[in-house]
Amino acid sequence: MDKSLSHKISRNKIVNFLIQLLFDIFLFTVRKISKIFSSNGGNVCVISIHKIGDSIFTFDAVNSIKSFYQKDVFIICHYNAKDIYSLIHPENLIFPVSKESFHLNDRYLDSKARKLLSSLNPEIIIDLTGVMTSATLIFHSKAKKIIGMNRKIFRSIYDNFVEVNTNMSSREIYLNAIKNLIPITPLKIDYDNNYQPIKKILISPFAGWKSREWGVGKYIRLAEKLNSDFDVELVFDNTPVSQEILNYLKVNNIVFSITGTIKDLIAKIKSADLLIGNDSGPVQIAAFLGKKTFSIYGPTNPEFHIPKYGHNKFIQKKILCSPKQNERLCFTDGGKSGCPSYECLNLLSVDEVYSYLKSEVL
Repeated sequence: MDKSLSHKISRNKIVNFLIQLLFDIFLFTVRKISKIFSSNGGNVCVISIHKIGDSIFTFDAVNSIKSFYQKDVFIICHYNAKDIYSLIHPENLIFPVSKESFHLNDRYLDSKARKLLSSLNPEIIIDLTGVMTSATLIFHSKAKKIIGMNRKIFRSIYDNFVEVNTNMSSREIYLNAIKNLIPITPLKIDYDNNYQPIKKILISPFAGWKSREWGVGKYIRLAEKLNSDFDVELVFDNTPVSQEILNYLKVNNIVFSITGTIKDLIAKIKSADLLIGNDSGPVQIAAFLGKKTFSIYGPTNPEFHIPKYGHNKFIQKKILCSPKQNERLCFTDGGKSGCPSYECLNLLSVDEVYSYLKSEVL
């Protein structure tokens, strides 16, 4: 659909009302019929279909659900997130949705995913996802009760519905989905506050959004500056890296590794004392594992995304269009809606970052 036409439709109150009405009638009817055959098995299933960082942001919500129901809780998650949830939850209760079940740019889950949910025979479903993806999974479930958050258009799927509110920290978004029904019990992790001297530094140059990335070239130059005093390793995920870059690293004796799985990444992080990266999942993992972290922020607000756990420092080049104190993202939706120049990251030099690291972290 043409963007201008889509924009006009979104601003038309009558059209929005009619679309909402149609969705309400359809989804309410489907749920009403499905609940005729509802389960009484007592099983509780959490739907949390997120990638690395947001999966960790749900930990307090998941812990609250487990504490409240005092029973085994199933988790249906993204295919890349099983090893993340294994950090806090028994593996036999975690069910990743296969990569092949995602369609329409990951917005739609197919019948295989719905069969997976049905096989768990949930009486209660708690949706911590909040997008169309989870709506397509749960809309005709036989669960007796569906709790959670989503966009307003999907509200009739839920027995207890909360509209997604992004004007709060990432962790609070997921707690907001349940707090009216379930007491909040934050996950507590005891860390040794006597951190070891930094010897091994891991650098993770990629992020879930391209607009959050400081740049591989800058991270390589930072690694070169740190190499004389520390054991530095660049860690790449499955994001393609040019052969030219790999050859440069080999010629200049810069250690690097390519992790094939999240489990591999976790093992790498456990071997390090400090992780340097963007506002990204690896930083969240490292913080949860009790490692020191240093993050480079651009179009996102650190106050909304900074890790809860561990010892974390960050740097951000503040410019006119940077997110304000009460804003989660910059005006381009954190760069996802198109940023003309990425100045907030481009203007941040290697020397500035190195200088801050030396004075505040190392």
